[in-house]
Amino acid sequence: MQQDLYRLLQDSFEIFKSEDALVHINSSRALIVGDIHGNLEALEFILHIRKTLKCDHMVFLGDYVDKGSHSIQVLERVLKMKLREPEAFILLRGNHETREINRFNGFYDEILDEELFLQANQTFEEMPISAVVNNSIFCVHGGIPGPVGLENINKEEAFHFLWSDPSGCDGISASIRGSRPQCFGEDIFTEFMEKNDLSLMVRGHTALFTGYAWCFDRKMLSIFSCPEYVGKTNNASFALLKDNQLSIFVFGRTGNCYSLVRNNF
Repeated sequence: MQQDLYRLLQDSFEIFKSEDALVHINSSRALIVGDIHGNLEALEFILHIRKTLKCDHMVFLGDYVDKGSHSIQVLERVLKMKLREPEAFILLRGNHETREINRFNGFYDEILDEELFLQANQTFEEMPISAVVNNSIFCVHGGIPGPVGLENINKEEAFHFLWSDPSGCDGISASIRGSRPQCFGEDIFTEFMEKNDLSLMVRGHTALFTGYAWCFDRKMLSIFSCPEYVGKTNNASFALLKDNQLSIFVFGRTGNCYSLVRNNF
């Protein structure tokens, strides 16, 4: 198993290295997926829905590993998809795709192999940071460092794109996540969106009881795709962009399997 994962990581490294920090996608039907956190069952459910909906593209917002019990299997699954359809599957980097976080939150405990762990994180470091769908929807794991231009996004300065959160306070403010992460207010968000001619931001990073939340006059959508996160009773969600119309699918456990709770247009 370790040899198979090592090869997957090496092959994926080359693909991610060839991709820019900001990926542009044109799609008539795209599925946008939030944090998975080692929940293989939830991932397989979303992939089943994707097949049913016949989506052209899937955009994952990061946090494939940690917290759940099947980080390696989730990682193998998404990397195999990436290798099979590199243009259709966009895998963005999350804050748990960093070695200082995934060493202590479950991923390393599954691997228990230093060489494999280092290869995984070298591969994570080459992942794209963000994506723009149909020239109007900005996808990212956390948020923004300020009203930066899209042309300035790079993989070497990814931290705030992976860690930032929206805030009810204007400007840049402190975060409860630690001393280095930060929050951005509606004024910063609006300036960023106008500067880059964007209409919507879709992000992950935040565990939500309902699975999703709107912010900033419904110009920002947060989604979280891991139900029952760390033993909680939360629902999860993912978004469908079809002909530039956005739908939110909410799902949770019914009996022994996951099923849709509702579809919000």
